[in-house]
Amino acid sequence: MKVKIIATLGPSTKNPKTVREMVLEGVSAFRINFSHGNEDEWSKHLRNVRKIEEELKMVIGVGGDLKGGSVRLGYIEKPIKLRQDMELKIVNKIEDHEGNIPLPNEEFYSIVVPGDIILMDDGNISLKVEEVKESEVKVKALTPGKITSRKGIVIRGKEFNIPAITEEDLKSIKFATKNSMDYIGLSYVKSGEDVKKLRKILTEEGAEDMAIMSKIECVSAVKNLEGIVRESDMILVARGDLGMQFPLEEIPILQHKIIEAARLMGKPVIIATQVLASMMENPAPTRAEVTDVAHAIAGGVDGIMLTGETAVGKYPLEAVKWLRSIIETNEGRVSVELKPIDDDIQKRFAHSIAKLAESISSKLAIYTQKGRMATRIAAYRPRIQIYAASNNIKTLRKLTMVWGLKPIKVKANDYKEGLEAAYQELLKNKYLSEDETIVLTYGLIEEGEHIVKIKRKV
Repeated sequence: MKVKIIATLGPSTKNPKTVREMVLEGVSAFRINFSHGNEDEWSKHLRNVRKIEEELKMVIGVGGDLKGGSVRLGYIEKPIKLRQDMELKIVNKIEDHEGNIPLPNEEFYSIVVPGDIILMDDGNISLKVEEVKESEVKVKALTPGKITSRKGIVIRGKEFNIPAITEEDLKSIKFATKNSMDYIGLSYVKSGEDVKKLRKILTEEGAEDMAIMSKIECVSAVKNLEGIVRESDMILVARGDLGMQFPLEEIPILQHKIIEAARLMGKPVIIATQVLASMMENPAPTRAEVTDVAHAIAGGVDGIMLTGETAVGKYPLEAVKWLRSIIETNEGRVSVELKPIDDDIQKRFAHSIAKLAESISSKLAIYTQKGRMATRIAAYRPRIQIYAASNNIKTLRKLTMVWGLKPIKVKANDYKEGLEAAYQELLKNKYLSEDETIVLTYGLIEEGEHIVKIKRKV
């Protein structure tokens, strides 16, 4: 598969056997959601993946999503079952035992006004504000549903003045750096400056090589999209939160805009949320879900992330199998035009190499130390097999989420050695057939000579 599958770990995937089967079915990377669980649970998930990686002699990426500056409900003793048109109150309390919705956030009560729409649970729960008092808001349910503790809330079209990185996030970042995770998902990012702040923190923690995946999920992120993409290593289209900030009918347009912005800057882009949501309860997806995924694949996404489907759903393995089937059936329809992205010499070199290999129907191997050139080449979506070889396992793990790349671990001291090591590894693993051609190169470096090899197995 060229389009990658990223799966979220949780209660449904705490069994190492399940995780192992998911990898064998095509999952190339995993996500841990720092909004749920604790460090002991996260550590168990991480150990499971690393052990499976070693057993299967594969390269598997693992990252964590920061909780971010979200506003969440307090403690609710018993789930509140909503009926349409039901009236209830939101109160400024940490917990409530009287059937009200506890929301301990002063700013909420200062910015909400009658007529505002409050959304939760990726938009599945919708409340209309009827009346506002100093520390109490009367609302009417627009949808049936169930409200439980710690649900994130959004006021459509409004944003809370909360830092992108909270004190709680700093603890999660320390866990991620201490455990050598491969990427950090930056939630509720609003500008490129937020990404720079996280980059500075990672550098101070000695993890400057950890990738930053910025999640586009709020109004400011869409407004400042170009700056965020420029500063990030990867982009995630968080459709659930976007669907709470924008009308649902605009989400396909925004998804296309975000995918295109990321691709034009040579940054990997992943879509997430409600991909196969019906499989939380059912063993097969709906036709609408299959069509949605197929359109995303054709639009050129690098990867598709399963969230609740594999974290808490009833059919985590079946969700992976279905997603793999949809990808394999539709990824030949990728309709991204092969053309230079801009005047940057590194990107033009990447375009030239991709076009060379494609024009002679050759496979392509890139030796890379940081992963940048391999990612740039993949952005052009060439219709050939691409291998990314490196002596750096951290680099290879980050590349597990990049379209079309197959990571290969090699031993090499420099780029020239890397090319030969990559070629020998391909022969060893029988990735090259008789009379098959392969182009081998590496990223542009400041030397008087650059090597591009074309080899044919004889």
